This record gives sequence, structure tokens and C-alpha cells, in this order.
Amino acid sequence: MKITLLSSKGQITIPKEIQIALQIGHQSKLALYPQKGGLLVKPLRSSLVEQTAGSLRHLISKEKKGVPFEKVREETHKIVAKALVNK
Repeated sequence: MKITLLSSKGQITIPKEIQIALQIGHQSKLALYPQKGGLLVKPLRSSLVEQTAGSLRHLISKEKKGVPFEKVREETHKIVAKALVNK
């Protein structure tokens, strides 16, 4: 058992060894479940999309930045369809 304090801002510090055991760190999302007599805290695992968001940013040309995802997806479908037809 580890003991921690609730700050004046309603924050708690999770001891480092518990963070390591749960594989959580700075900015990890946690789900809080109030239970009779206590509180259950579970880490939320992010999706693959969230984990890789922004990792390909360096590959996007300046003129393409800010283009809505739907438009990019439509263009990609057209390119892939054309490549498949030409095979």
C-alpha cells in the first residue's frame, strides 16, 4: 500500500513504482471509477491513431498542411484506384 495526499487543487501524485508497474507516465489518461468506500483508477490505453498522431507530419508538404482529412482520404482513394486499374 502506498499513501499519497490530495492537493488543494484536487490533484494526487502517483508514486513512481506504481507508474512503472502500470506503464503510465506524464499526460497518461486515467479512468476514475467511484466505488463504495473508495476509488478505482485504471489507465486508458490510447488507440494506434492517437499513439502515432503527428509522427508523419514531417512528410507533409507545406501546401498540404491544414487540408481536411476527408479530402486527403478522397485523394488517396483516387490515387490507389488509378494504380489498381493500371496494373
